[in-house]
Amino acid sequence: MTRGRWKWYLTRHRLRAPRFWPLPVTLLGAGLFLSWLFPLIDREVTYYGDELGESFFAHLDSGSMATLLSAVAGGMITLTGLVFTALTLAMQFGASQLSVRVVPILGQDAVMRWAMGTFMATFVYTLMISVRLAVSQEDYRPVISMFFAILLAVVCAALFFALVGRVTTVLNSGLLLRYLATEGRRAVDRTHPNGGRATGPADDTVEPAPAPDTAEPVVIRLGTPPRRGQTLIAYDDHGLERLARRTGARIQLVPVVGDFVAQEAPLFLVRPGARPWVRRDLTRHLLFGTTYSAGTDPAGALRAFVDIALKALSPAVNDPGRAVQCLDHIEDLLVMIAPRIAGRRAAAPTAFRHRTRSWTDYVCIATDEIRHFGSASMQVQRRLRALYATAAEVCTPEQVAPLRARLATMDAEVGAQWPQELDGRLARLPDSQGLGTETGDTRNGLAHRH
Repeated sequence: MTRGRWKWYLTRHRLRAPRFWPLPVTLLGAGLFLSWLFPLIDREVTYYGDELGESFFAHLDSGSMATLLSAVAGGMITLTGLVFTALTLAMQFGASQLSVRVVPILGQDAVMRWAMGTFMATFVYTLMISVRLAVSQEDYRPVISMFFAILLAVVCAALFFALVGRVTTVLNSGLLLRYLATEGRRAVDRTHPNGGRATGPADDTVEPAPAPDTAEPVVIRLGTPPRRGQTLIAYDDHGLERLARRTGARIQLVPVVGDFVAQEAPLFLVRPGARPWVRRDLTRHLLFGTTYSAGTDPAGALRAFVDIALKALSPAVNDPGRAVQCLDHIEDLLVMIAPRIAGRRAAAPTAFRHRTRSWTDYVCIATDEIRHFGSASMQVQRRLRALYATAAEVCTPEQVAPLRARLATMDAEVGAQWPQELDGRLARLPDSQGLGTETGDTRNGLAHRH
């Protein structure tokens, strides 16, 4: 497997949302199997003890062990109900108070799936062992079965604490924002690696020459919606470039990452080349999902922060402090993105073309809606000004232009929004905490740009 194909495989594995039910069902099946295996081992141990003329663990009573197994079974079904309650609460809170993009986090979380499966497997295991003891006429003592049930109970206790931690991550906005920021930084490292790279794949292999641009393009539409969703979350640019060179075609990807692709919407514009190709050769290089999440690409992470900030600024919530927290992480991502885009080398013309986001696009996604809906919050306005100032310090002169344009718009709105002299003066001051001090930050990165 070449490096490009291996990278695409890892990307698909990382971004493809896992289904919730396969792991719990697998663990449930394992619990049923072990409920048959361990009684068999107990019978062999009892038979072996009878052959030797001694009884292992003579101080353990069969009735007490059956009672203990029943208690473990009852506790596990209670914990399983708690998992459902926690999942429902977290999803309800996430959708109503934060963003719909937060809802899939717990459903896709490995701890949640392991906890659900382990609790149910332990319940079924202990229940089946207890049933065997109640109806079986064989004289054996479930010592090994009981010890394994105790081990499962300890594992479930550890998973319970992990589950509480995951639910707390969603219910605590600070922890959730930190989680989204981590996903966003990983997305920046994956899509805009340090050192700069060409905006398209490059290869020196000689392939048939592509058809001229004057050829009439063939429109490839989505057709039947993919089972996992219709939001484009990734594409294999290296694979599509190899396909274009191998067939001599020119391929253009129409949607950009994050777009919801309707049933009859165009996916590709293809100018056929010297060799034939089939539709599947193109679509297998695309990955679709249900949600444009923070881990998809930097714009997805910025979009998640903006959604949470807008929810916080809504009249129903009215929490500008949370919006400022979002701007803290947005600033962090923009500071990472700016120099990487500036250092990105332009690629030589290739047979595969696709749209890419510019620095201005990222600034628009990250700040414009917050700037609009937070115009009545002095705290948000001051924090936005500090964000623009900090981002300007790592920008090239060309990248500063969209920041200046937005500051000019904010300056023009100050008089209408804050007619009082004191309020107008305060609203014009950048402050990294929003309202950390009356004088704001002493530095202003934009003021020193030429």
